[in-house]
Amino acid sequence: MKSPIINYIKFVFFITVLSACINCTKEENTKNNGHISVNDSISIWIKKSKNKADTITIRKGNLIKAYNSNKLTKNDSIKNRILLRISSEAKKLKDSVLFKQTIEESHKLSLKLKDTFSLAQHHWHKGLYFSKKESLDSTFQNYYKAFKHYESINEKAYAGRMLYGMANAQKDIRDYTGSEISNFQAISRFDKNKHQLYLYRCYNSLGVVYKELGEHKKALEYNKTALNYLQKVKNKGTRKEGSLNNIGLVHIRQGKFNDAIGSFKKGLKNNTLKKDNISLYAKLVDNLAYSKLLKGDTINVQQDLYKALKIRDSLNYISGILISNLHLSKYYLYKKDTLKAIEYTKESLRLAKSVDNNRDYLAALELLSEIDSKNSKKHLINYISLNNSLHVNDRKLRNKFTRIRYQTNELSKQADKENSEKLMVAAISTTIIIILLLLYFVRHQRGKNRELVLEGEQQRANENIYSLLLEQQAKLEEGRLNERHRISQELHDGLLGKIFATRMRFDFLDIEGNDIIQEKYQLYLGELQEIEKEMRVISHELKNELLSSKADYTQIITHLITEQSNIANFKYKIDIEDTVHWSLISDVIKINCYRVIQEALQNIIKYAKATHVSVRFSFKNNVLVLHIQDNGVGFDNSKNNKGIGLQNITARIKKLKGTFVITSSLGQGALLTIHIPVTELRAGVKTN
Repeated sequence: MKSPIINYIKFVFFITVLSACINCTKEENTKNNGHISVNDSISIWIKKSKNKADTITIRKGNLIKAYNSNKLTKNDSIKNRILLRISSEAKKLKDSVLFKQTIEESHKLSLKLKDTFSLAQHHWHKGLYFSKKESLDSTFQNYYKAFKHYESINEKAYAGRMLYGMANAQKDIRDYTGSEISNFQAISRFDKNKHQLYLYRCYNSLGVVYKELGEHKKALEYNKTALNYLQKVKNKGTRKEGSLNNIGLVHIRQGKFNDAIGSFKKGLKNNTLKKDNISLYAKLVDNLAYSKLLKGDTINVQQDLYKALKIRDSLNYISGILISNLHLSKYYLYKKDTLKAIEYTKESLRLAKSVDNNRDYLAALELLSEIDSKNSKKHLINYISLNNSLHVNDRKLRNKFTRIRYQTNELSKQADKENSEKLMVAAISTTIIIILLLLYFVRHQRGKNRELVLEGEQQRANENIYSLLLEQQAKLEEGRLNERHRISQELHDGLLGKIFATRMRFDFLDIEGNDIIQEKYQLYLGELQEIEKEMRVISHELKNELLSSKADYTQIITHLITEQSNIANFKYKIDIEDTVHWSLISDVIKINCYRVIQEALQNIIKYAKATHVSVRFSFKNNVLVLHIQDNGVGFDNSKNNKGIGLQNITARIKKLKGTFVITSSLGQGALLTIHIPVTELRAGVKTN
């Protein structure tokens, strides 16, 4: 058991290192007076890690700084994409520790975010990593998982690239039929106008597959198709020369050595090939010399074979070196120098074993069994044993590839089944909720309809009551007018006549006395005459029916607005012009005007938040004009704002064959202007 003290020291050390990394990252993030964001600094570190002028150690250090900076960002898709970028660069720099760390963190974050695209990228990067390690089963498994993810989000081009990777893995285990199928599936997912490079790769791969299957005509056909697509690629690199090399190898299999020589020479015409791709240059030189040897032409063959070997040796390209040794062995066998032939073959055997190159190891064993007569039987037995073993291993790998496909598909089916069940539960739950909402809505609507019916009945009752009130008010007014007439008549015909008669009698009296008495006499007669005039004026005013004709309806409107202002705490102003004679206007118009004002005030209280309301009546050209204005919040007049209150106002105005206009804007209050034609006027009244 580890000591607690040791564990504590490790913990303290870990915290110290972590703090140093964070401080370092923070320091870099605050450079340039804080004008560089965290994401910008990460991009800078990644860019520095690609600088080939620096040492690998410095480049790895810069990549670790990018990783530490990325750790400080929030867990989102951007952080995930950066993790994948860092893992890709770590793979290129052969930093397996950082690669594994970032790729696993990306996987966890992708699952957490349910980011299918990033999950696919994760498996793609792992597939590339294992392909470099030549772990074919892990390569195939990750490519296949990436393919399934890309397919699920309809990323066809990416899915095609994964199928191409799977095809190469299948080709390496000599599952040529499987590789053929995967390549064609990949081709079907590429766009001929956009993905010429990937189509080139697939057809080039098919050329190799058909060469190994012995279908040389098809192999040449697909190699030529690959070259046709390559013509449309901008950055061709040395791919054309690689395809010419493949075509030459097919011709060798066909025994058409002149065609093979022509193909290899065509590839070597590229003057920059030695600089751009020296490994391919060595391959073409070696294959050209070998083709000449097979044809029986040994001019410059030894020189070219050694030239290719020297280049491959300088590159430490083991697989290339052992091929060169095999070709030199055959050259010396052709020259009947058996000892040298055996020497180079054994060297090929040793090299093939050192890098687990079973294909060339078998070729070396087969050649030794032919030329090393002393050990021919032993080499042949080893060849047969290894060949059988490889066939078994290849079959196991093919079966494993099949299991990977099956298991991944089963997992996908299980996930689809679970998703279907979840969707089913969600659909049923949603349906039940919708039904309950519909039932509630129907019930609520029925209640609302009942309320509207009752409200309509109440409104009609209110109108009837109001009509009765107006009728009662009219009768009271009529009674008051009749009483005023009676009093006027009594004053005029009764009291005024008696006063006049009394004054006349006094006037005819011959009053004698001094001047003072005469003066007082005349004064009293004058006062009696003034009393007559005043009483006559009062009598005439009492007869005037229009004295209070305007007051009654105005009081009703004033009472309504006063009550509403007390509720909503707003100030008001009522302006009724002298041109308005309520006694001339029908009760229907007055009732509907009352209701319109009532509805408008309710809307103002509910929505406008007004502090002042103005109501104004005017009458001109037989049209009653009503203005209702507030200083509230207003509304956007361009939008459809027809609520129930406004609908009621519309219905009433339409009933009266009138028109109305609402003018409003946000923050500017609202103005309702109503025009009602008054076609029926009481007789004897003049209008403007």
